[in-house]
Amino acid sequence: MAADFYPIAVIGGGASGMAAAIEGAGILGPGRVLLLERGARAGRKLLATGNGRCNLSNRFAEPSRYHGADPQFVKPAFARFSVEENLRFFEKMGLMSVEEEAGKLYPMPLQAAAVLDVLRLELDRRGVTLLTGTEVTGIRTGKGGFVLSCRTEEGETFFRAGKVIVACGGEASAGLGGCDSGYQLLQSLGHTITRRLPAIVQLKADVKAVKGLSGSKFDSALTLLDRGKPVQTERGELLFTDYGVSGPPVMQLSGAAVRILEGKRTATLLVDFLPEMTEEQLSPLLFQRRKLLKSRRLEDFMTGFVPKRLGQAILKLAGAAPLSREAGSLSEEEIRGCAGLLKALPLLLTASNGMKNAQVTQGGAVTAEFDPRSMESKRVPGVYATGEVLDIDGDCGGFNLQWAWSSGRLAGESAAGGQRR
Repeated sequence: MAADFYPIAVIGGGASGMAAAIEGAGILGPGRVLLLERGARAGRKLLATGNGRCNLSNRFAEPSRYHGADPQFVKPAFARFSVEENLRFFEKMGLMSVEEEAGKLYPMPLQAAAVLDVLRLELDRRGVTLLTGTEVTGIRTGKGGFVLSCRTEEGETFFRAGKVIVACGGEASAGLGGCDSGYQLLQSLGHTITRRLPAIVQLKADVKAVKGLSGSKFDSALTLLDRGKPVQTERGELLFTDYGVSGPPVMQLSGAAVRILEGKRTATLLVDFLPEMTEEQLSPLLFQRRKLLKSRRLEDFMTGFVPKRLGQAILKLAGAAPLSREAGSLSEEEIRGCAGLLKALPLLLTASNGMKNAQVTQGGAVTAEFDPRSMESKRVPGVYATGEVLDIDGDCGGFNLQWAWSSGRLAGESAAGGQRR
């Protein structure tokens, strides 16, 4: 069977795949690296990251911000290709970066398209052969390496490769190219694949009691409870929806929440609407309002202190009905109930909003079957895996792209047999 041969074939034209191809071509030279992408264009998912601004990385990327069976797996890749080294990688391609709150790093134009543009230009400059609309359906060992079976619009085709880098990404965001093909390819080669779950995703919750808050945003502190015990707290802008909750702090908590729910345990979210104030400080303020505004109707009792709809919802939950009553009629128990709910409104979580709405996939290829110093398979020498296809996922805030760049570059360098010229 006649088929074109490449020293390196990279499967998947996402962030880690493009990084791997660029790094490999920087060592081997033009025409030596093949990049295969099943979609119509490379990097489509990248355009949606960071709300279209592309959160490139995070200054505080370290193993504690990652999840999986062995988060320490990321250490060698980060030692070789650190945050600073990845910023230099982009700077050499002409892309400057800016740092925002919590160590988040963005391209200076604040456009994801700028990141993708410089990556495409570098792929072209390095002489990487990029084929889109080409889905790899099988990998088998062959003379001098591997044979890749591919499906295209024109039919089936084949390529031969000395080394293969599987950089297909995860299942999250199928509408942007997420798929399970990487898992299937690695499994066909004898690798173990764990159960995959959504992460960085909105959460469904029992919000019937506060349905009037749908569409409202609040700067809040959120605490996730596992069977009543706190496991994680995040702060940021909480968004109430018809199905549950969303917003940056929810996304940060979602991975842990999904794992709790998957374990058939009870997951509850406590919402603190006034994180700068203790309940002991809050109660006297509400008693003072009762005294000052005693003739005001309860529907307006909280107005000027918290958003009106929130105040009304809290009063109803505290049993202070009807809201046509005057504030002076509030009992001590009702006031203390309002204070408690403003500081810890419990929401029973029921599910995530699904893999199709998730930004990242939890789970994947078991990392114990790969060498973290090279990203090479311990089971099939010459095969490498990067990014989200592995059982590694990071927190929200640039951590997953940092892993994509570092793991991709390490795999590209290792497959090419040395450091870039």
